[in-house]
Amino acid sequence: MPKTTTFNNLGSRSADRLFLPDFCSVRTVFVTVLFTQLLAFMLTLYPISRPHYGLTYLQTQLLTDLALTSLFMHWVSLVSITILCLLRRWLILLNSNLLAALLSYLLILSLAGFASEVAWFLQEYIADQVTEFTMQHQWLLLRNFGLSFSISTVLFVVFWKFKVWRTPLLLVAYFTILAITLLLTELAHFFSLQEDEQWTHALQHQLFLIRNLSISAMVAAIALRYFYMRNEWKQKTVAHATARLQALQARIRPHFLFNSMNTIASLIRFDPTRAEQAVEDLSELFRASLSKEGNYISLDKEIALCEQYLRVEALRLDERLNVNWQIDSVPQEALIPPLCLQPLLENAIYYGIQPLPEGGTIHVTGLFDGRYIKLEIENPLPDYATINHKGNRIAQENIHQRLQACFGSAAGLTITTDQDTYRVSVRFPYHTEINL
Repeated sequence: MPKTTTFNNLGSRSADRLFLPDFCSVRTVFVTVLFTQLLAFMLTLYPISRPHYGLTYLQTQLLTDLALTSLFMHWVSLVSITILCLLRRWLILLNSNLLAALLSYLLILSLAGFASEVAWFLQEYIADQVTEFTMQHQWLLLRNFGLSFSISTVLFVVFWKFKVWRTPLLLVAYFTILAITLLLTELAHFFSLQEDEQWTHALQHQLFLIRNLSISAMVAAIALRYFYMRNEWKQKTVAHATARLQALQARIRPHFLFNSMNTIASLIRFDPTRAEQAVEDLSELFRASLSKEGNYISLDKEIALCEQYLRVEALRLDERLNVNWQIDSVPQEALIPPLCLQPLLENAIYYGIQPLPEGGTIHVTGLFDGRYIKLEIENPLPDYATINHKGNRIAQENIHQRLQACFGSAAGLTITTDQDTYRVSVRFPYHTEINL
């Protein structure tokens, strides 16, 4: 049984408008690791351009510096996305991208500061240079942060459990207190020193901390800005796709409507049963065009709509229209955006069958490999000089954009043209559930 994934309106994978991506996904973790490693390479290779870095540095220190820089940066990035993954449902409750960005920014900077302190301590300890200043500083930092963390956690739990201040802003206040504790501890201990040797050592420590926090602040700001712009682009794409769907649903070719009504009128006297069936089919087509039930329907409903449309067209084209269905291998419960197949069949008839005096056959083929569904609609291709293909492309581009809005790059529409055959292939992943 294929794995089922839940989706909501037109491709949004969660019922929220949070601009941050899903940090729990494998793809996001991979991209984060790749980006972090590239940044580590840049920071390590930059000093090579300086005059006092020569061949000796390349042979002895480059790989060591690269390993330590990569370890530090990966520690910060992976812990950050892990915590953001766990806090995502809390960030959604904020109902504000600005507050979510502020909280995420404070969290990343706090982790960067904590990692910097740990890295500095380990460097001092491994190099056997642990001074009294370092021990005092680390103990003061650990004590203050521990007290602040304990008191803040207790207050957070009490406020939330007893509904004293049960709002998402409580989470922002919690991490803000922790960040301020680290900052004030650093400043208080730095300005409390009196000996010159301690001042020199403390200055090196502060420069190390400021450098790391500055890089983290810039990278975090760029990343958060990128996530925000990417989310805005996706929201605009979804809105555009929704507008196109509504336009497609409202579009009924006047010639098709008039021809169908004339055909029904001519059948009323000679074959009232077929006329009644044609009226029912035409009403179902109008109902589907005006329906606003949702952004997905099952494949069997889409196929049923296509069959109703073909029955109406068959009244006009009679034996000139033949349709060969080969879709038994495709699961009928699969979900697809509405009006993805019917416009393609309409184009196949309008541009392929109708211009031919002898008519032709439309072949509808379905393939399923366990994960993806592929539907192909093939029709005979008349002489290009006798027909206008502009409308054909507009409908296909519409469907292609809606498929990608719903399923991302895993779905799409492709066109192949032979000498006398026109083939449209629709590909989309197999899903059976929607999380509205």
